[in-house]
Amino acid sequence: MIQRSFVIIVTLKVLILLQETQTLNHRGTGPRFLISDRDRDPQCNPHCSRTQSKPVCASDGRTYESMCDYQRAKCKDSGLSVVHRGRCKDAGQSKCRLERAQALEQAKKPQEAVFIPECNEDGSFTQVQCHTYTGYCWCVTSDGKPVSGSSVQNKTPTCSGSVTDKPSSQGNAGRKDDGSKPTPTMETRPVFEGDEKLNSCDQERQSALEEARDNPREGIVIPECAPGGLYKPVQCHQSTGYCWCVLVDTGRPLPGTSTRYETPVCESDARWKNTDTEDPFKDRELQGCPDGKKLEFITSLLDALTTDMVQAINSAAPAAGGRFSEPNPNHTLEERVVLWYFSQLDINGSEDINKKEMKPFKRYVKKKAKPKKCARRFTDYCDLNKDKSISLTELKGCLGVRKEPGISAGSFTPGRRAGSNPFIGRLV
Repeated sequence: MIQRSFVIIVTLKVLILLQETQTLNHRGTGPRFLISDRDRDPQCNPHCSRTQSKPVCASDGRTYESMCDYQRAKCKDSGLSVVHRGRCKDAGQSKCRLERAQALEQAKKPQEAVFIPECNEDGSFTQVQCHTYTGYCWCVTSDGKPVSGSSVQNKTPTCSGSVTDKPSSQGNAGRKDDGSKPTPTMETRPVFEGDEKLNSCDQERQSALEEARDNPREGIVIPECAPGGLYKPVQCHQSTGYCWCVLVDTGRPLPGTSTRYETPVCESDARWKNTDTEDPFKDRELQGCPDGKKLEFITSLLDALTTDMVQAINSAAPAAGGRFSEPNPNHTLEERVVLWYFSQLDINGSEDINKKEMKPFKRYVKKKAKPKKCARRFTDYCDLNKDKSISLTELKGCLGVRKEPGISAGSFTPGRRAGSNPFIGRLV
């Protein structure tokens, strides 16, 4: 009996060992659940033979000695593509020139509102960059990134000195005496009630001619005038080939009318028309804001929002291959900015900014707009009906943006302008 029990126990152990051995063998030949990137995508570990040595030029401006090297790079950058076979003609081209080449290629596609960067002769980014389709211009860093608060509409920002790391061709104004980078300032600004009388087209033209004589390389736009100090309805920038429609009494460009190498169809007598509609925000007090600083605060906030929208346009095209939604040509530029930001805040699509969605708005206002004291109660200022939420109409109103023919209204008197010539620099 003891011997029989011993035999049974030994037999069971042998069977268990055999089963474990079969299980291990099955694991070795069966499905594998831990799949490495190398096994998942054979292109990320291409088999390179010595015969594959023909170079290719890729969209990043680099020459890859073989398709194998190119495939390795593409694994790290999925947006990489082959431009042509053979070596790149200018393998050492700068980031600006590379981005410009990509943008020009992207701009060939119909309906693409592509931003095309401008480069200096040495390949660096020019201090001022402009987006033709929207009419925005802004200052940039040496890496081509927009400088916060420097963006203006249909004007040229004055970037005080050079915002690049290289000496400016315009002088030694690259840095302040303390070594810090200068803050961009606008050459023109919104004009409010009480400013001096509007200059005529003849005066603006004379100012532009003098500026062009002093700065022949700046590509100054010289306005064309009609009798009586008015502007001709079509204005053009000869060096770029762009033309656009303007209001004949103020010279202000009309959004969505810019064309290149062709004359736009413009109204012969388009003028700025005042509105008798009462603005509830015009005399509304912004609590905590120093006297006379409300308009300055709102202007700085709009500048910051415009810069951020420009950055969004830049990130959407051309390098990423995406598109920024095309704006409604009937909207003013300020309206486009407010509509864009409202859509960022209205996460739940309720057509208003609720208490929860208002938190990032409060943080943004405190961080971006000046003077800071005006930011503390700004959301209360915007909440006109005191329902603890902000509608699109209320946001437009508190930012001084109202519907006018090609310009903004509200707290500003948009049809009037004073100070420096708005045609100086690249307008489109």
